[in-house]
Amino acid sequence: MTKIVMLLWRKRLKIIMLLMLFFTALVYLLNVSFLVLDCTNANVNRKRASFKESDVGKGHSCTEKTNFVFIKCMKCATETMGTIIRRFGLVRNLNFVVPVKNNIYLGWPFVIEETDYRPSKKPFNILMEHAVYNSTKMEKMMPNNAVYITIIREPWRRLTSSFWYFSLGYTVEPPVNFSEYIQNIQKYDEIYKEPEKKAFRFCFPNGFSVVKNLMAHCLGMPLGFPAGHKDISMNDTAIMQYIGELDAQFSLVMIADYFPESLVLLKRLMCWTFKDILYHSSNVRNHKIQEIIPTDEELKLYYDFSKIDFILYEHFNKSFWRKVQKQGPDFFDEVNHFKVVQLLMERFCFVENNANSKGQFLTIPKSKFNQEFNISSEYCSYMTRYLLEDIRKQYNRNELDGDASKYWYAKEPDKGEIPKRGCSFPLI
Repeated sequence: MTKIVMLLWRKRLKIIMLLMLFFTALVYLLNVSFLVLDCTNANVNRKRASFKESDVGKGHSCTEKTNFVFIKCMKCATETMGTIIRRFGLVRNLNFVVPVKNNIYLGWPFVIEETDYRPSKKPFNILMEHAVYNSTKMEKMMPNNAVYITIIREPWRRLTSSFWYFSLGYTVEPPVNFSEYIQNIQKYDEIYKEPEKKAFRFCFPNGFSVVKNLMAHCLGMPLGFPAGHKDISMNDTAIMQYIGELDAQFSLVMIADYFPESLVLLKRLMCWTFKDILYHSSNVRNHKIQEIIPTDEELKLYYDFSKIDFILYEHFNKSFWRKVQKQGPDFFDEVNHFKVVQLLMERFCFVENNANSKGQFLTIPKSKFNQEFNISSEYCSYMTRYLLEDIRKQYNRNELDGDASKYWYAKEPDKGEIPKRGCSFPLI
């Protein structure tokens, strides 16, 4: 039975890679098409203008949703999503749950506590920095109409991305390559979690794995961390029951492997616009290892090691496509149109380098799926900045009258201070 499952997963990975190649070819075709459109000046206009957000929220036949929780699962396009969400909230002056001091996590990988975030005089709109999902605590923090959203990724691809991003091969001396790592993943993961490797991990606590069932942990499944806490990892019935509860509590579980489709689903669910979901990829590294299809043996090794994440992905990948099927015949037309708009934005902002200029803007014409809107050079800069720093400044203006020294939770950390819960950025 396990061998059959492995074969199915291997075939699925091959299909994913083929789809990626297909969409790459499509991108080039679309690129040609929008160049023709630009030459005729039929659909795209470039002018000089000051930065405006007066068109935010226009064009909806439903009410824009601004109260929501987004649970970030590491190496699942979450920082790219994070930039989208921070930008969405900043241009509307929405109230974020802001980590204390210079922390970038809301207690993660521990369950959120009141001491992990800055208090506010008004209700929160958005919780989106790294936090372990906990329905009891978050329902108390957020409005009753808050929408719950997350994003996950095919587990093997998340593993290969994590291997390079966290430099896991350098946990030992001499460093090991990916093939050696996956053959002995249990051994190297145990070494990574040891107290002696604390400096290497930067801010992850002892005993915490970034490659074993991490998505399930981020979504609050009790898997025995911290040591002594409840652990259902050996109880298949309890695992499936918890996944069923997540399915009922989350309005959308996005799939990083199908990012444009996920964004259009998000747009429709939240009554947002194309402008709201435009993005520039963050924390992406181009490593050939990320494109490797595992052997049957390698996939079985990782499946056995991180089985719960595979089960989680299998469940929500199916539910994702069920949601897509309910969207109607124009869903993929909208996805394809969004890809064209995304390409136009990327060329304007980053190929023509308008992200580093002022006063320029690109007009996206009205279509079946969007009202006409402008992308300014200033808006381009929102795509590349680390906007949590802007959110801290917004908090200081709105809550502290601009004086961050008033309260300990808004002060920068003292020199040499290492937050006990979560990372700090920028470093002092």
